[in-house]
Amino acid sequence: MARVQAQAGGDSDGSLAQALKEHDDAGVRAGATQATVKYTVDDATLELALRLPLTYPLAPAALDAVRRVAVSEKRWRAWAVATHALLARNADAGAACALLVRNIGAHFAGVEDCSICYSAVGALDNSLPTKKCRTCKNKFHRMCLFKWFSTSNQSTCPLCRNLF
Repeated sequence: MARVQAQAGGDSDGSLAQALKEHDDAGVRAGATQATVKYTVDDATLELALRLPLTYPLAPAALDAVRRVAVSEKRWRAWAVATHALLARNADAGAACALLVRNIGAHFAGVEDCSICYSAVGALDNSLPTKKCRTCKNKFHRMCLFKWFSTSNQSTCPLCRNLF
């Protein structure tokens, strides 16, 4: 089902092609102003639409759930926030779709989300949450923890506030 059509604003760094190789249940159809991500699990298909306005990046992109199957509203919002954050750093639509595909695949593979960014796949380095708090056992991305430690001027867990 993996199908990619290269269009303007597509996949300049190859991250989308790599994500589709890793997740053979995923497919992306790209047009000039919209990319549709489909992910098939068993008999159900999750479908998301990333719409870029003609005035993008001056106007924000819209991420809509065409068919949201087996995904809670909280998790859906976390994916939307991560995608918007990636697009705000001037990433192209291909990188945003790759992040969506990896997050959906990690969710259905049972990977635990980072408790800071609420995403399974780190937007900066495509890493999984590996740093675990010894007290509360929540997992975090390395980069999310670094940002937490440097901005809070503390070396405590963001959730339980015990020393990390």
